[in-house]
Amino acid sequence: MRAILAITDGDDGGAALLLDGRLVAAVNEERLNRLKMSIGFPRLAVREVLRLGGIGPGDVDHVAMAAHTEVHVPVAKPNKGWFQRASAVGRIRNEIGSALARPLGNFPPAFAAYRALKRVTMGRRRNGVRSALRELGVRAPITYHEHHRCHTLASHEASGFGDTVSISLDGGGDGCCSHVWVLEDGRDELLNTLDSFHSIGNFYAYVTHLCGYRATIHEGKITGLSASGEPRYLDMFRQLITFRDGQIRNIGRVYHTSAIAAMRNMLPADWEHEDLAASVQTHLEDVAVAYVRHWMQVSGKRRVCLSGGVFANVRLNQKITELPECDAAFVFPAMGDGGLAAGAAFCAWRDAKGLRTSREDSFLPHAYLGPSFGDEEIEAALRNGSVEYWRPDDIEVAAAEFIHDGRVVARFSGAMEFGPRALGNRTIMYHTKDPGVNAWLNKRLRRTEFMPFAPACLAGHEEQLFHWNPASERPARFMTITLDCSDWMKERCPAVVHVDGTARPQIVDPDTNPSFHRIISHYHGLSGIPAIVNTSFNMHEEPIVCTPDDAIRAFVAGELDNLAIGPFMAGKPPAAETTRA
Repeated sequence: MRAILAITDGDDGGAALLLDGRLVAAVNEERLNRLKMSIGFPRLAVREVLRLGGIGPGDVDHVAMAAHTEVHVPVAKPNKGWFQRASAVGRIRNEIGSALARPLGNFPPAFAAYRALKRVTMGRRRNGVRSALRELGVRAPITYHEHHRCHTLASHEASGFGDTVSISLDGGGDGCCSHVWVLEDGRDELLNTLDSFHSIGNFYAYVTHLCGYRATIHEGKITGLSASGEPRYLDMFRQLITFRDGQIRNIGRVYHTSAIAAMRNMLPADWEHEDLAASVQTHLEDVAVAYVRHWMQVSGKRRVCLSGGVFANVRLNQKITELPECDAAFVFPAMGDGGLAAGAAFCAWRDAKGLRTSREDSFLPHAYLGPSFGDEEIEAALRNGSVEYWRPDDIEVAAAEFIHDGRVVARFSGAMEFGPRALGNRTIMYHTKDPGVNAWLNKRLRRTEFMPFAPACLAGHEEQLFHWNPASERPARFMTITLDCSDWMKERCPAVVHVDGTARPQIVDPDTNPSFHRIISHYHGLSGIPAIVNTSFNMHEEPIVCTPDDAIRAFVAGELDNLAIGPFMAGKPPAAETTRA
């Protein structure tokens, strides 16, 4: 089985392509249809990964679908958030779950009945998937793979660790919010499952909703906000959900709207958003770290793979790598449901080949698995976009010099990243010395963010910039972890240091992204600072840019100084004065 097309058609739908056991392409539908975290069958992404892999629909040997229980949405649509979704079936299901949570929350048969009802409502999916694939010309056999098996295998197979414990944690999928697998030579063993009723991730989503944001979409805002508050409401969360005897338990027996109502009743009338965020962040760290630590101890493994939306929380991931039991960790770069397609591909490959552990050389060195564009395509877009541009002798040197001069430089180069992070190819760059950049640049991009911008840092300077922990080495390549900053970093790079003294770095080495590394290296030579600001290249509530046209539109709308796009530079010419708003 050479070519495996894998698809996730739920939240943040997308497709991936595995050729001879190697992940060669992965794209989420949102980047192509421009609907952030869109839900539904990803027709555009399917076509794109086949194009990137250089194969046609008839060359697909097998189709791997992520998750057993998803509502079939034939055409991808916007994701409005957990509490705003328009699906009548979804609203009814959530209201039933909310109403039955307290009387039946500790009654296991209720879980089974609820999942059976869910399966009935989703019976049309298989026919819909088969029909959609045939329309695209794909007639290969189709298999369906359990949600958390997809999560845990994605992280494990990309880690290159070989023997490990792989742990997922999220809001829920296929009836569970967690799996714990031991994966070692000759043995795949499922150690633990956790019903989605007991999801600590759901409680984080409830806080997102209470603070006025969209649950399951804007949790990153709560992580950033938490550093500005005090955990004054920690006791409330301790009465609702806890860690006990190796398990996470929803002791408050609340779910969805009943959880929102319970928390509103328990909070004081004058509660503060920052303090609520700090409280749920502290409790998440306490509970999730205890859970991960327990299963690392039970498994006897000192290397842990992490996946699922809860592990999008970079502060939590730092706490895990600081455990005395942890020698190394890996967080799958597309840790949320947008990464399930890659996991489904690995599930199908392992099932076909009878593999029981990943190869030590299977470490995913980068996430540049999306589309790239040639110079002619880029120049045609520049002409159509009516922007001034020129071709400098050396685009990397020109970009570094502009950054050193205080310009905001957007970058569009090479293959697009897979996952939620911009890792240098669809990135906005600036110097790290301006402590006010988060306010004025976010305003220009019409963003409402509380996390500071992340630093892209030269490999080899980790100990200069951070209190370096070797267990963080792999997550730090993908911007999936925070690290405590050194005094030197705090003094010289205030733009990327959070109020709690941490930063969320991307460590850039010359082998993974030589062009981006060269920009930072040249800037280092000019400034003495081996780091630059790296924030995603997108406007507020839009996906990261994918095509040259997307990049030019965002560049113009954001009123940025320059755009380094392929070998071309657009925007203000070298001699122009630059002023900050």
